[in-house]
This record gives sequence, C-alpha cells and structure tokens, in this order.
Amino acid sequence: MLKCILFGSVIICSLCSSAQVNVRDEPRHHNVFENEFVRILDVHLGPNDTTLYHLHNTPSVFIIFTNTNVGSQLWGKQPQKGANVSGIVDYDSIAIPRIHRVWNEDTSWFHVMDVELTNTKPKNNIAVLQNTFLKLLFNEQQVNGYNVELKPGNILEIPPSGNGSLLVSQTESVIEYKINEIIQHRILKPAHYIWVEAGQHISLKPAGNKAVSFVLLQLK
Repeated sequence: MLKCILFGSVIICSLCSSAQVNVRDEPRHHNVFENEFVRILDVHLGPNDTTLYHLHNTPSVFIIFTNTNVGSQLWGKQPQKGANVSGIVDYDSIAIPRIHRVWNEDTSWFHVMDVELTNTKPKNNIAVLQNTFLKLLFNEQQVNGYNVELKPGNILEIPPSGNGSLLVSQTESVIEYKINEIIQHRILKPAHYIWVEAGQHISLKPAGNKAVSFVLLQLK
C-alpha cells in the first residue's frame, strides 16, 4: 500500500510540473527585452485562446493596452472572470508565487505587458521625481512608477536614474527625444518602449500635433 501511495504521489508531482511553465517560457508571453534590471514580456492573446498554466514568482508591473473580457484560473481553484481596462498599470509584489492560466473571452485581442523586476539588490535612496507632467503611481522597493501625459509643446526632462529607466508608450504617437545630446525621432505604437541606461539624461516631447501618454519606470 505504501509503495502505491508513493508511486501515486510521484505521478501527481510529475503531472503538476509538466502542466505549468515559468511565465517567461509561456508561448504567448514574448520576451522582447531583458537585462539585469527588467524582463519585458509582451503578451498577446487572441479571442478564445488560453495560455498554459504558468508560474509568476518575480515582482512585476502589469500594463494593460486593451479593453478585454478575460477569464483566469489559479492552479487547483475555480475559474474567475473579469474585464481588463486599457490604461491600467499595476504593481504586484507576487509575495506568494502564483500559478494560473488566462483566456480571452472577448471578440478582440487581449494585450498586456508584464515587466518583471529582476534586480535583487535595489538602491533604496532613489528620490521620487517631481514634475507637473508626472503622476506617481507607486513607490516600491525596486521601482518608482509614473504616468506621463504630454501635450504638443510640452517637454519632459528625466534626470539620470541609478539603475536606468524604462518608458512604455500607451498610445500611438510621434515623439522627439534626446539622450546625452543625441536627438532621435520615433513613431510609437502601444507597448513600444525606450530603455534609458543608468546615468543617462533624457528629454522627451511630442513631435506631432497629438498628446502622448507613457508609463515611466524608474529602476532602483
């Protein structure tokens, strides 16, 4: 009897481990950028599509780009349904590792970005930025998060950050930005991003006649 119990336990554990993957290896979570501070997973889920069960175990910032009805299910729990709203930005410490799957119950694509915060030794003396174009969303151990709203004619100056900064576009926009006196122009779509290395100063302004919206993550 004991052998049967042990054998059954081994089979259950094997099934559990094979049924879920780390989030960075889940096929719909596309790893588009990674360094020692962040890992950017760009997630696209079509109508009626479902992810594999996957494991979240790293503090993350989630940025939603679409209005989509979705369902989710924690491993071993009952399914839940909810509406995701474009523009929502959430920090999640993921203090307890989470295994779940997500599916799209809508008729349009679901688009979300998972920015994993991979630095395990943050610098806690990073000051919160003070600027009329910035709205502080969260001040956490590894990151400060802001919403950036710029109208034509506005210029945002972002001072150097100890471990770099990440700008993620929330709208379609045309921008001009300058890093260390080098001027560049970009046409951006939602989820396009700009990584700013540690110690670099950046200035940013709309280059067209439309307002632009970004999420700014100041890495500690």
